[in-house]
Amino acid sequence: MVCRAGIVRSVRSAGICLLLAIFGGVPARAGLHIIDDLGRAVDLPGPAHRIVSLAPSLTESLFAIGAGDRLVGRTAYCDYPAEALQVPSVGGMTNPSIESVVACRPDLIVMSMEGNTREDFPRLLSLGIPVYVSNPRTLAGIYHSLDDLGVLTGNRDRAQHFIDSLRDRARSLQTAAKRTSPSVLVLISLQPLMVAGANTLLNELLTLAGARNPAAALPGHYPAISREAVLLDPPDVLFVTSDLPADPAALTALFPEWKQLRAIRENRVYSLDAAILSRPGPRALEGLRLIIETLSKGTP
Repeated sequence: MVCRAGIVRSVRSAGICLLLAIFGGVPARAGLHIIDDLGRAVDLPGPAHRIVSLAPSLTESLFAIGAGDRLVGRTAYCDYPAEALQVPSVGGMTNPSIESVVACRPDLIVMSMEGNTREDFPRLLSLGIPVYVSNPRTLAGIYHSLDDLGVLTGNRDRAQHFIDSLRDRARSLQTAAKRTSPSVLVLISLQPLMVAGANTLLNELLTLAGARNPAAALPGHYPAISREAVLLDPPDVLFVTSDLPADPAALTALFPEWKQLRAIRENRVYSLDAAILSRPGPRALEGLRLIIETLSKGTP
C-alpha cells in the first residue's frame, strides 16, 4: 500500500515541475531537436553515442567537431581521417547493408541527399532509428550541417569554434585570391560530358577564387553538355576531377575540336582532388586553397 504522505509528495513534486516548465526553470521540451535539410524534425532524447555515417563528408564532419569516437559504422568510401578506417564498414554509399547497419546498434544514422539513394531512405526510416539528412551546396550549408551535428552529439560549442575558424579561413583565402576573373570549366565526367553548374559547392568555390564558371548559366547542378557547347564559351582553364585524365592529349583524343581551346593550347588543364572537392564537408576550404593556388600560377 502506498502511504498518503508519499502521494502528497508526488503531487507536490509534479506541480513544482509543471510550474518550472511553464516559467522557464525546466525546458518544456526535453531532448535535442533540429530540422534537417529535408525539412524533417530529428529528435533525440540526448546526445547520440552510436552513429552510423553513410556519407564521407559527414564522417569527416563528425571527426572535425570531436565526435568521431561516436562512430560505430561507416561506408567503404569514408576514408578520412585515417581514424575512420578503424570503424567497421556497412557497405557502399549506394548499397549499404541494412543488416550491418542494424548490427551496429546505432542511436543515429546520418546520410546525404547526394551519394546515398532515395530507395535506401524509407528502408532506414523503417528501422525506427532517427535519421539525419544533410544536403549542403554552399559553405553556409556546410556550416549549418556542422552545427546540426554539434547539437545532435552534444558538441555544439566545439562545432561553433570550428565553424568560426572555417569562416576566418574563407575570408583570408578570398582576400588573397587573384582577381583576374578567368573562365574556368570543371569537368566531372567525360562520357557523358558533365560539368559543375550553378548551385554547387564547386561553383561557389570558383567564385570565391575570383573565377567565372561558364556553366553557371546552364540548368541543373551538374548538367550534361555537348562537346560543341564548350567552344561557344571557351574556358581559359579546365579543371578535371582526379578520377579523370588531366592530360590535354587525352582530352583532344576524345574531343579533337578542343585543340582550339586556349586551355588546351596553353596547357592549362589541372587535376583537382575529387575526395576534397566532391565532399561538402570540413575540407571545402582546403579545396578553395587548391583552386586559388592553381589559378595563381596557371592563368594569364
